[in-house]
Amino acid sequence: MFKRISAWFIILSLAAILGACSSNEASDKSKEDKSKEAKNEEAVATVNGKEILKSDYENSLKSAKATYEQQGIKLDSKTEKEMETGVLDQLINTELVRQSAEAEDISIKQSQVDSELANIKSQFEDDAKYKEALKQNKVTEEELKKQVKQQMVITEYLDGAIGKVTVTEDEVKVIYDQYKAQTESQDQKAEKFETVKAQLEQQAIAQKKNEKVNQLVEDLRKKNEENIKIL
Repeated sequence: MFKRISAWFIILSLAAILGACSSNEASDKSKEDKSKEAKNEEAVATVNGKEILKSDYENSLKSAKATYEQQGIKLDSKTEKEMETGVLDQLINTELVRQSAEAEDISIKQSQVDSELANIKSQFEDDAKYKEALKQNKVTEEELKKQVKQQMVITEYLDGAIGKVTVTEDEVKVIYDQYKAQTESQDQKAEKFETVKAQLEQQAIAQKKNEKVNQLVEDLRKKNEENIKIL
């Protein structure tokens, strides 16, 4: 279950980018540029020789737990253990996809990165709040730019790998029927199909994309299983 990729986990999101450490961008540096601290930092897993650092794992786990806490959900020991396994699997999945994207030699223009960075900044009340978020997550703007670029490369790789996704009206109607049943169970009136069709179509496409990405990741896991080491 937890080896499956979560819904478009690669798609850029504020939490994903600012909640992540910059270990992946460090792979672009030479060994001489790495600090002693980075060299000696403990790893929790390796993927084809690339280390997944403990700090990245702990930060990702902290972000996952914070999401539940914000919703007022208290985790029991079993769920917390499952989350720990899931977070590590997610990091492994991300690294596998990153390596595959890197092998494709995909090029992203700086103007595209700048545009996405501007979009991220726009989600903050002001520049001070944006800088505060960077500070809290111990990420510089340059590191953030590199993280954004990497995510864009991965997204482009996934788009190319899964191809164009379309859905039939029948598939959209299945989702509509689910929506209608849920709405009516809450003693509310459901919108007419034609009114919500466009929105549900996008939902159906997103679901199908998720399925294709899940399958892609599962294939990568099987192909690279011998080179995935949990430390």
